[in-house]
This record gives sequence, structure tokens and C-alpha cells, in this order.
Amino acid sequence: MNKLLKLSLPFLLTIGWIFIAVKPGLNQSGTQSNTTVPNPIEINPQPVEGRPDSPQSSLSDIKIDRTAFEQNFQQANFAQAVQMFEELQAVEFGKYFGTNFFGKTASPEQISQTLCNLAETTGKKAALLYVVSLEKQLELLLILPSSTPCTKAKQNNNFTLFIRKTIPEANRKIIQTVAKQFRAGVTDPILSNDYRNFAKQFYQWIIDPVQSELSANKIDSLIFSMDAGLRSVPVAAFNNGQQFLIEQYNVALIPSFSLTDTRYIPIANSQMLAMGISKSTQDQSPLPAVAVEVPTLANTLWRGQGFLNEESTLDKLQSLTTKQRFGIIHIATHAEFRSGKVSESYIQFWNSKLKLDQLKDFSRKLGWNKSPKVEMLVLSACRTALGNEQAELGFAGLAVQAGVKTAVGSLWYASDEGSLALMTEFYHKLRSAPIKTEALREAQLGMLKGQVRLQNGQLVLSDNRRVSLPPELATSSDINLSHPYFWSAYTMIGNWN
Repeated sequence: MNKLLKLSLPFLLTIGWIFIAVKPGLNQSGTQSNTTVPNPIEINPQPVEGRPDSPQSSLSDIKIDRTAFEQNFQQANFAQAVQMFEELQAVEFGKYFGTNFFGKTASPEQISQTLCNLAETTGKKAALLYVVSLEKQLELLLILPSSTPCTKAKQNNNFTLFIRKTIPEANRKIIQTVAKQFRAGVTDPILSNDYRNFAKQFYQWIIDPVQSELSANKIDSLIFSMDAGLRSVPVAAFNNGQQFLIEQYNVALIPSFSLTDTRYIPIANSQMLAMGISKSTQDQSPLPAVAVEVPTLANTLWRGQGFLNEESTLDKLQSLTTKQRFGIIHIATHAEFRSGKVSESYIQFWNSKLKLDQLKDFSRKLGWNKSPKVEMLVLSACRTALGNEQAELGFAGLAVQAGVKTAVGSLWYASDEGSLALMTEFYHKLRSAPIKTEALREAQLGMLKGQVRLQNGQLVLSDNRRVSLPPELATSSDINLSHPYFWSAYTMIGNWN
């Protein structure tokens, strides 16, 4: 019989047998982000007296009492609410992936301190926004970086760093209805303006309530930790009626702060391994632009190795990454985040599929999680079952499951040409951008503003460099890439630095 997990205050005591409290540090050595190789000082929890179901119960046996969670969440103070949501995220992602996450959740003070330290290192100032969708209202928890030069947040005026907003009109039923309409509109480029009212509504619910604090603190990067049902909403396409959100901020998605390795390492000198499949294989449709994408990225825009079609096998990936450390692994092939069990989702290789439930063991075997970690895994032609909570968990938890710091993927398949345009400009900008999410934003803006375009059978980049399209696509009519259908699906997950 499944156990019922009531997420009640004090929350950590309720599910403390899942998470072992160790002293967290800014290097992430003691937080849940170290998922594939538990910290050496973490030990197996001991049974709790009076709790016959602890601690050997598996996460698959746990059911979350959402009603109890919401009641206690609304009564909690800011620090408790952050802790509750961080733990809830760890349980939800852990249940889906079948992983017990070890380590302590980060406190608001520690998060604020880390954000400040990163701002001093990168020159980019990020804030973390938790978006919690309750039955009767929407709650926003905003954590700002402590003032520079970085001082401990707890010595500051916490109320200026930690902001909590309640939006009663955005109850779960309403927000899910609008989310469905928003996704339907933005994924249909023919009905070009059908998404705008829904994009504006999301902006009013999620951005407007904290806009003054973001502006006052000169925030340029906004990191979202989303509740269930909202992880497949394209935040980049939020619109205030005049501007899209990416015209104001770099944006990224994290499962939770404690599940994110936030350490900053410049990526410009990383070696790339690019694999792609342009032909039809195992009943998949061909992706002709991939024949241009892989060699352009690996041989022209970046230093690395590129392999196409028959050479894009799991055995080849294993052989290459065993012999050499690649900072970037770029996979240009069909990938699906589907509803149902984690094993239903996969990444397509030439002669086999890598199922999402196999990814953790596969990457661990290859040491992607070991220092120096794989900085970034990119899936340039993936798509997600929009609005499905299991598919959303797979997508939003991709970096965690792969044991990499950052993952980049697409919520929907935005066309072969659109993927080529976005990815080529992204890597072009990644050479000079101070953080990865700014490179993604600049690529998206290039498409939005027509600086990156398809013209006369060629892809034109923002620096006027031209890339010839494959014959299958070169004769097609020019496509206007400014619609958010072509750029807003691409999402950075995990480490945004």
C-alpha cells in the first residue's frame, strides 16, 4: 500500500528521512545538486521511532498530500515557505526519476548570498522567482541578491531581499486554463497574434507584482522555479503589451535552487562533441537542416568534433566521451518528453533510443558528473507533451538526470529551419556572452528582430554571416522567424551562468 506523505510544518521533520542534513556551501558540495554521487559525509538515515515506514520506503511509495501542503504553505513564513517548496520539488522530481536526493535545501539567506557572489563574478545580476500554483491563489516568492560588495544576507534588511506576493485571482483552475490557451496560441505561427492576450495575462500575474523590486535592484536575469503544470509555459514569450520578457531579462528554468549546481566556469574554451541525424531512422522523420547544423557548430563556430547519421550511435558517444572530456555535448536528433513513465521519454540515436530512465546510469558511467563536469547538454530538436506533468518533470529535470550543469532544450519542435537558426546564433553569441543564458537570449532576440533570418536559401546571422541551407530546404519560401513559435520554446535548464 502506498504511504501518504503529508507535507506539514515543520516540513523537514516530516520528510527528513529522505534528505540528510549536511552543512551546505556555496560550492554545492552539500546540497541536493550533487545527486549522482552522494557526498561522502552523507549516511543512510536511521529509522525514526514511531515511524515504521522510515527510512527504507522508496519514493515511488510516497503520495503527496497537496491539500495539507497548501494549507501549511500559506501559514508559513518566507523561509519556511521556501524550504517547503524546495523539498516538494525534490520529492516530485525524485519520485519521477526514482532518485533519492541527498543534501540540505538552501536557505533564502544562502540563495541570496550565492546570487550576489555570482553577480560579482559574472557581472550579471540574477534573482530567483518561485512560482507556486495553489488551488485558490498564485504565490510568488522572490529572492534578490544581497547588495554588493557581497555581505551576508542575514545581516541585511531581509524584507528588502525576500519578497512574497499573493495573486488571488490566479487560482489553479484559471491559471491552467490560460496556460493551455497560451501554449495553443504560441505554437501556431499562422494565427500570429492569437497568443498575445494570454502572454500579457501571465506577465500581469507573474512579473508585474515584482517588477518594481526587479527594477530597483537592477536585475537583468530572472530564474524561475515553477510549480507543477507551469513548467512547460514559455516564459520568454510573456509580454507586457509592448515587450516580450526576453527584451528585459535573461531567463532560465531550474527544478529548484538546491537541485542546481550554480558554480560558474567560463564555457568559451570548452570542447564540443556534436552528433546529429538528418536522415530518417527507426521511423523518425528526417531533419535535413541537421546536416548543416552539426558541421557548422563543431567545425566553424566552435572547437570540437561532429558526427552525422550512421556515426551518431550510443556506442560512439560512449567511446568518445570515455577517451576525452567534452564541456559541451550537442545532440541534434529527435528527442521526446512524453506523458507516463520516465521510460516513455527518449533521445533518438541512429540505431537505438536512449530512454530517459537510462540517462542517469549512462552519464554516470561516462563520468559526466565528475569534475570537470559536462557544462552543457543541448537537445536541439526535442519536444515536450505540453501541459502534461510527467513530461514537464522530464524536461525540467533534464540537467539533474543527465548529471550536467546546464541543459538546453525545446518545449516543442519549432521547425528544422528554426532550430538551425536558433542554435547557430546561440553558439555564435556564446563565444562572447558573459553567461550562457544571455547567449540564448541574444539568439532569441536576433530572431525576434529579424537580425537572424532565412533569405534566398541561406541562413543570415546577426553579423551578416551566411550559412547555405540544404537542398531540401533551400527552395522553400522565406520564413519569418520573429514569431515566438520559432524562438520561445528554447529553454535553459539548470545552471544559467
